[in-house]
Amino acid sequence: MRALWVAVWVACAVAGSAHALERTATDDATQNYTLFCAGCHGETGAGLPHKIPRLAGRLGLYLGVEGGRDFILRVPGIANSQLDDARLADVLNRVVKRFAPEAAATTSAFTAAEIQAARRRPMVGVELERTRLLRAAGVSETEIAAEY
Repeated sequence: MRALWVAVWVACAVAGSAHALERTATDDATQNYTLFCAGCHGETGAGLPHKIPRLAGRLGLYLGVEGGRDFILRVPGIANSQLDDARLADVLNRVVKRFAPEAAATTSAFTAAEIQAARRRPMVGVELERTRLLRAAGVSETEIAAEY
């Protein structure tokens, strides 16, 4: 009977290892978004008006204006993330594909090296820079005031 239990345990361990190897960077990025970002931005990227910026319908706007990519890399939630640079790059790339699919086709992927460099340059004046970029992207003053 003991030999049977050992055989079952070994089979489960091998199956679990094989499944772990099948996980992809996208799977991990989705899980990391859920663990480290969704608590504030929400699973749908809706955010919370006047508190947490929304990603859905906005992220692509930043990527379409000069300085927007740098802004994304340097906002406090990114710059201070507990995730290492490579995992954070995977999350950002997954977030762009999910919440800004139109921009994903024309935007180069975020890299660990890019995140590492941006973390060395903390952002001051996040709200002012966000407003400037949204104006540059054509968002009306009324919409900006309603959200931020």
